[in-house]
Amino acid sequence: MATRPALLITGLSGFLGWNLAQEAHRAWAVAGTYYRTPRRVVQAHFGAFATGRIDLTQLQEVREMLAATRPDVVIHAAALANPILCERYPDDSFRSNVVATSVLANLCAEREIPLIFVSTDLVFDGTRAPYREEDPVSPVNVYGEHKALAEEAALDSQERVAVCRMPLMFGPPSPTHGSFLQWMLPKMAQGAVLHLFHDEYRTPVSAQVGARGLLQVAGRFLSDAEEPPIVGRLHLGGRERISRYGFGCLVQEVGGYAQARLEPVSVHDFKGPAARPPDVSLDSERAYAAGYDPPPLREQLRTVLHMVQEG
Repeated sequence: MATRPALLITGLSGFLGWNLAQEAHRAWAVAGTYYRTPRRVVQAHFGAFATGRIDLTQLQEVREMLAATRPDVVIHAAALANPILCERYPDDSFRSNVVATSVLANLCAEREIPLIFVSTDLVFDGTRAPYREEDPVSPVNVYGEHKALAEEAALDSQERVAVCRMPLMFGPPSPTHGSFLQWMLPKMAQGAVLHLFHDEYRTPVSAQVGARGLLQVAGRFLSDAEEPPIVGRLHLGGRERISRYGFGCLVQEVGGYAQARLEPVSVHDFKGPAARPPDVSLDSERAYAAGYDPPPLREQLRTVLHMVQEG
């Protein structure tokens, strides 16, 4: 039996990291890092994977981790990804999103390990969608600003780097983290009123679909890959542009939540601490041409709701 290639996922206990591990474990030998998640929780729920508690801003810890795991590819999914927390605690955001990425990227370069950096559609200001990879970044909040800086740190480290900008993602929760869907479904089941933006647009995918896209990119870095590596920036958005309100209506229809009451509101009326770009839809034609093929949003949502309702 052929030895499986080794994949290191940072942020394994996070929403995307967990879905990456679930998708990857059949074809890859998966190891992962965590930091904020309590050790007992990791031991209880992540025992199928080799894990280590690592502060990714600490050079020696990261160097020892890479020496121990010897990955063929690293997917850097760890982040402080809540825009409100990043706005309130910008120093923590800078350490988690910029310093950690720089440390990891430079050590991957030192060991000649390909790196996939998970970025976000929130590096854009939402005024010129749909966005292509070569469009200039223009973040409107701290989270987007720091992810844009981290992109540059990753790309400056070596040639074998893919910066994958992810769209809004939804799916079943990991043992420790969920998506906005976990906020939405209980309210719909209770027949509550949900106020959703009718003028904030994204190109969402399920976390499973996004994870498969990242793993396709990872596979092309392997020595026996049939296709050359994809390097530089790559958008992994879905094929459908939809507002938050439109997505809520789709959830209501597909999930059978007729009792829920959805009310459209404007993003311009939002007064939260982190600014919200109105339309960060991604043009993902480059990824589609390379084999990334998100199913219709309705189909993705049906699959996810079945998993959530069965689970």
